[in-house]
Amino acid sequence: MYLRKLAITLCILLAIMLLQSVIAFWAHQNSEFHTERNRVANQMLSEFISLRADKQRLKVWLAEYLITEDANTSFRDTLFVRMQQQLDALDKLAIRDQVLNNHELDLQHTMQQVKVISLLQTNLQTLENALKTREIAQYQNDTERWRVLISLFDKFQDTDLSELLQQAIAQQKQRASITEQEALTAVKRVKLTIALISLAGVIFAIVIGYHLSKALSRPLQQLLNGTKQLQQGHFHHRISETGPAEFAELARQFNLMSGYIADFAEKEKQSQHIAEKLVQDRTAQLQHALEQLHQAEFRQKQLLADISHELRTPTTTIQGEAEISLRGHAKSSSEYQEAFTRILAATQQLSRRIDDLLMLARGEDKLLQVQLHALALPVFLQQTQQTVRQQLEPVFTVSWQVQAQEIDEYWLLLDAEKFTSVLRIITENTKHYAKQTPHVQLLIKVSEAELTLTLIDQGIGITPEDSARLFERHYRSSEARQTRPDGLGIGLCIARAIMEAHDGAITLAANTPNGTQVTLTLPLFYGVIDESSHY
Repeated sequence: MYLRKLAITLCILLAIMLLQSVIAFWAHQNSEFHTERNRVANQMLSEFISLRADKQRLKVWLAEYLITEDANTSFRDTLFVRMQQQLDALDKLAIRDQVLNNHELDLQHTMQQVKVISLLQTNLQTLENALKTREIAQYQNDTERWRVLISLFDKFQDTDLSELLQQAIAQQKQRASITEQEALTAVKRVKLTIALISLAGVIFAIVIGYHLSKALSRPLQQLLNGTKQLQQGHFHHRISETGPAEFAELARQFNLMSGYIADFAEKEKQSQHIAEKLVQDRTAQLQHALEQLHQAEFRQKQLLADISHELRTPTTTIQGEAEISLRGHAKSSSEYQEAFTRILAATQQLSRRIDDLLMLARGEDKLLQVQLHALALPVFLQQTQQTVRQQLEPVFTVSWQVQAQEIDEYWLLLDAEKFTSVLRIITENTKHYAKQTPHVQLLIKVSEAELTLTLIDQGIGITPEDSARLFERHYRSSEARQTRPDGLGIGLCIARAIMEAHDGAITLAANTPNGTQVTLTLPLFYGVIDESSHY
């Protein structure tokens, strides 16, 4: 029963909408009709006024021609062409106006305007023949020419053209005003009609909506109470299956759904208990595995620390003995000196390897613990150049380039020992991977807030595939493994951690055509500093 009422209501509303659509279409057509009439009337008025103005311009040209006999004929021809176009446009607009006429007075006005247009076209052709041909030369003097030609302008076939054109303009103004008023009246009538139909539709919708909502309120309230009970977990709640057939069926389906939800909730509770037990067992297994991983990591770090400490003692002894021998007087032969030099170099390399192992054993958290000191920029540059020279010369030729103007007032916050480790790492890589072309370039650039150091070599270079992974611990490219099989692949990882601890950065890029560019960036400060301060 309720569905039938709803269907009838919807049909009535649909009929009202169709009626409104029909009225709106009629209103649109009516408004377009009157708007088009007004537009045609205004265009005809505009063309008449333009025609009168061009005719006056032609008369002025004629006076100039008779006085000077040297007037611009191209201007005359332009005026004739434009006046002919205006008459053609008036002719077309008159035809259009005849189509839009809706009563006898409009038709009479249009026919009168057609006669005027026809007379003006004949006059224009006659005037053009007189001005463009030799007919004007038949007259004896300029006075006679002026009188004849002016008569062609003002009178034609016993008709005063000026007065005729003036009357046509006046009538067209009146017609434009009438059509504009009719268009406004049509729009007002359309608005009133649409407003009445809309008001009737709104009133009908309010009445129907009130009755439908009243019929819906009780069943919907029962359904809403039932959903609230389900939301609170009362799955055994049931609603009354009374009222219209549609709502009774809805209540029955709701009660069935409540029963299904109650059964599902019970099964879900049992499944949840089983899942919680499985999660607890799995969590215990993962915790046990995690403890084993922590123990394995601890044993690995302990092993590396033990190996590093065991290697440091004999290495220190060898290095000390070699340094003592080199500080003494010359020995029996140069080979003896060279042997001790090689021993010292080997022990220094072994010592650096042990430092790497110790740093790896301590973990990256130790690398982040830096002691920053204020350091003047000139001192820093001097120390950097000295460190690079010690690492690379005399095997490599190092060229320097400093891009700066005033550096005396600039300073940095630096852990000199840690930063020296970074320089050692990148120069060690240069020594191993660029030894075939022993020429290195160091560029130092100073800006207002940043210091950039770029070390450029011509070694094996890097590929785009390897550039994304070069800072991963223990990662080494295939060409690097072929060039230096004994590397650990931890130097760049350590260097990046140290630079990040300084709020700086380290980047690697390929050099053109061969080699690698390593760029170190550090924040730079300006002003007077206390170099003994700690940060």
